[in-house]
Amino acid sequence: MRARRVAIAHNQVSEDDDASTRDVLAQVGLVRAALDILGIGHDIVPVGERGVDPTTVERAAAVFNLVESPPGRPAFQVEAAAAFEALGLPMTGSTSSVIAVTTDKAATRAMLQRAGVAVAEGGVLDPDNPELLDRVPPPWILKPALEDASLGLDDGAVTSDPSAAIARARSLARRFPGQPLLLEHLLPGREFNIALLAGPDGPEVLPPAEMTYVDFPADRPRILGWEAKWVESSFAYRHTVRQFLDAREQRLAEELREVAVTAWLASGVAGYARVDVRADEDGRPCVLEVNSNPCLSADAGYMAAASVARLTPGEVVSRILDATGWRA
Repeated sequence: MRARRVAIAHNQVSEDDDASTRDVLAQVGLVRAALDILGIGHDIVPVGERGVDPTTVERAAAVFNLVESPPGRPAFQVEAAAAFEALGLPMTGSTSSVIAVTTDKAATRAMLQRAGVAVAEGGVLDPDNPELLDRVPPPWILKPALEDASLGLDDGAVTSDPSAAIARARSLARRFPGQPLLLEHLLPGREFNIALLAGPDGPEVLPPAEMTYVDFPADRPRILGWEAKWVESSFAYRHTVRQFLDAREQRLAEELREVAVTAWLASGVAGYARVDVRADEDGRPCVLEVNSNPCLSADAGYMAAASVARLTPGEVVSRILDATGWRA
């Protein structure tokens, strides 16, 4: 019988990696501290280029899966999750097949549409056959379909000029070879991040957070790009402010809750997730992304929502872990 220890697995990080890649170490620190408080033994298991080494999880009764894909390696986290599944270990968060879909923005769009969830108009853009530009109203936002952490998103990602859109698509194709390029109508409305956490009666929706773009110039797109997430000295980082809905917007909060739960159920995510939403011209919430295994660092949106819900990091980690059924 395995010892009741948890392997905290994460993608291996070097000093030369960018801020979004290094951030996984902050998540490891939060989970490690929470397990210490819970009195649960644990081992730190870096997953490198060669994948999962079975000997590193020999003592584990479960895996707390924090493995993320390095830039340009979108399949890495899917392969790691599949390796843990092949070892028969209970694993936090979503399965490898769900991660494969939710990390593909184009596949996620198709899945949500089949479930009747509203999404922005758009699709995969072929720069050599850009007929999609005739079907999707501008302004457009372009992004690599398989990257996360806003990689490839800067102010140049938004345009209403067809020639600029094609040039941007060609640039992204060179930077992210082999990846689909997603083009969508940039929705003009309010933007929300909705965190969900597994509970005894299904997913619990934590307080929705609105992303506000304070004092952004009129000619600067209001998007949560790379600088806004990772460059602390930048204008975008300092002026992109998270705010939580107050009691006067309960109707909106309930609408966002319904959208988030529908996206959770449609995508098959488990344990915890974050659903990103933006409103269209009519104020209708449209899902931008479903994030399986979202960031758990202390200053990230997920833990901020947990704090507003009066959940401690220990309670969040315990519930994510218990959702695996490992105690059974």
